[in-house]
Amino acid sequence: MFRSAVPIIFIITSLWASHVGAAVVRPPPLQRSTTPFDGQYISTSADSTAVEWWYLQALASDVEGDNPPANVQILYYQGYPVSDGSTATQSGEPEYYITINGMFANGTVFNFNVPTSTGAITTSGEAVSGKWGDAGEFAVPEDLSSMTANVSAADYGIEASISFVARTQRHFGCNATDDAYFDSAVSSSQSLSTPESLFYKQLGWATTIPGGTADVTLTVNGTKLAFTGTAYHDANWLPAPLNEAVSSWYFLNAAVGPYDMSAVLVQPVNSSLKLNTGFLAKDGVVLQNQCSVVGARNTDISTATPTGSYIDSGLTLPTGFTLSYTLANGDVYSFDLTSQGANPNQAIYHRWIGTATGWACGWRTGDGHDSVRVVEPRCDAMTAPPLQKTP
Repeated sequence: MFRSAVPIIFIITSLWASHVGAAVVRPPPLQRSTTPFDGQYISTSADSTAVEWWYLQALASDVEGDNPPANVQILYYQGYPVSDGSTATQSGEPEYYITINGMFANGTVFNFNVPTSTGAITTSGEAVSGKWGDAGEFAVPEDLSSMTANVSAADYGIEASISFVARTQRHFGCNATDDAYFDSAVSSSQSLSTPESLFYKQLGWATTIPGGTADVTLTVNGTKLAFTGTAYHDANWLPAPLNEAVSSWYFLNAAVGPYDMSAVLVQPVNSSLKLNTGFLAKDGVVLQNQCSVVGARNTDISTATPTGSYIDSGLTLPTGFTLSYTLANGDVYSFDLTSQGANPNQAIYHRWIGTATGWACGWRTGDGHDSVRVVEPRCDAMTAPPLQKTP
């Protein structure tokens, strides 16, 4: 039986957006050979609708009462992930900005958008640094084993200092380090619509820290928030807004004892080619790292099945998910995820935080009657103890 000594937290991000038919400028992605793993993959500008962002999340190990744990999500943006098709120049919006969302341990939420005049990435080998004007910066070393980040925007009410240490190796959505895109999930002979092609061939995803430890200090409108906990960091890019390519996007991420995991379930615009990805590691050893079209195969897959429902802003949303991994050898890991709170909680974007319980199922051999060797399934529970509570 597996037991976790810390709270088990998950994040689910959902996106609902209408397809925008306006013409867009779509610069081609840079070649992988010229780009460090956590570097800049495409060119963005105020005169195009290309977008690239670097995402960090940290969640506290301790909780207060029945509230979700203290947490923070920081995104360093170049361009806009959801758009009506207009450029930053046309709309008069800043090209570069930092978004900070989170919760105090008592459940109080906070949200900030900090515009900047620049958002530059510099590299040296695999080492990457990002500087967003005077408002924020981040750095990843050559070995990709850690990350530091800060936000210095006292005029907007937010300051932050964050340090991550990875415990699991980097990966792309479908493989370790071969290809940052999802095109391996579809046959080369598959006919793709414009949104499908944009999603499968041009939306990139690189996860530098799939799981790790976080040390966080924030000052939010004069109130300090400091905690240690779990860490996650990835980056995405696309030569057009997300709503040009996808109509819904669920991202799930959790840490359970020695296990780090994530999954994505994506519905491209007007498409039946729904994608799932699955990443699962134990003590830093990868058990699964795959992407596939839903229904295309029965092993080496993951599934994210919504459970429960509630109505918000006219949308029917899940109260949780069942996240299951079926490995290539047939072993199954399954987790029930239940929401505790949400921030942001918008019609187009929800970020839920909650708890998870799960099971690992494999096969064992044993001596049956009359010395006949039999094979029988075995499932071990992975159960979190009660969340640690602060006084």
